[in-house]
Amino acid sequence: MNARIKKSRFFTKLLLLTTGTLLSSTLLNAQESNPEVSMEYFNPVNYLIIFTFLILLIAIGVMSKVIIGFVNSEAGSPKKVHSKKPASDSSEKKQSWWQRIDKKLTDAVPIEKEADVLLDHEYDGIKELDNSLPPWWIYGFYLTIVFAIAYMVHYHVSGTGKLQLEEYEEQLAEAEVAKAERLKFVAALVDENSVTLMEAESDLAEGKKIFIEKCAVCHGQLGEGGVGPNMTDDYWVHGGSLSSIFKVIKYGVPQKGMIAWQAQLKPVEIQQLSSFIKTLHGTNPPNGKEPQGDLYQEESALEIENESNPESTASEVVEKDLETNSEESQ
Repeated sequence: MNARIKKSRFFTKLLLLTTGTLLSSTLLNAQESNPEVSMEYFNPVNYLIIFTFLILLIAIGVMSKVIIGFVNSEAGSPKKVHSKKPASDSSEKKQSWWQRIDKKLTDAVPIEKEADVLLDHEYDGIKELDNSLPPWWIYGFYLTIVFAIAYMVHYHVSGTGKLQLEEYEEQLAEAEVAKAERLKFVAALVDENSVTLMEAESDLAEGKKIFIEKCAVCHGQLGEGGVGPNMTDDYWVHGGSLSSIFKVIKYGVPQKGMIAWQAQLKPVEIQQLSSFIKTLHGTNPPNGKEPQGDLYQEESALEIENESNPESTASEVVEKDLETNSEESQ
């Protein structure tokens, strides 16, 4: 029993020494990496937590000693004291290396020698053996205590480790960056066949900026027209769909002085510019240029009109076909 008490005292001292070393190294590393932030680690509350934890460890050691003494006084001393180093018996066979390792790890008493550790008392016919805890279990227990101290200092005292919430937020930020990069890649592939209307305020603001810098000189600051046609009415020279606008901006109309902007603007910038131009429809700015081109209506508006008046739509189609045939005959 004295040997057990000595072991517990030894491991308690080892725990205290290990804890002090971990705390010192953690605080020193934090101070070297970031002196300003490391001053937060010297908060008295942190030291109070550590001191309370160490006092708890010491109290556990003292209480275990008291409990062991109380149990021994109540149960009585064992009949025979188990010797950790029994006398060598020349008649015994030499143990193998595995048996020696097993003996050191388990400290088990052979069945034929259990009488040496048998206690006097019994309960309902069940007798108790004064076995020692397996060394592997004891060392593992102390290792978990050391790990718990190191974990607490690393994550909750010094703040050098990232908690789950912080890691989650960091992963969300990384995902947003990856999403933005992917959108940039997708935007670089947009063309007149895959272009879609951009309705975000940031995109429309960027489109307006490009319009004022590149287009206002010919189409006016408000899209009212100048050298180029009015972009706010219902008439378009080359079509008023988003795809048509994108195509004209991209390839230009050289015969009318409209240059191709694909060499100067990125696809996403042409998409932003096209989306902004669509917002100019119906704004009716002052000094608007007279309509040019053909009347254009959005597909959704045409579908609604066709559904409400199918007869007029059919007649219009017939008239259009007759006009086409007459033009071809001429």
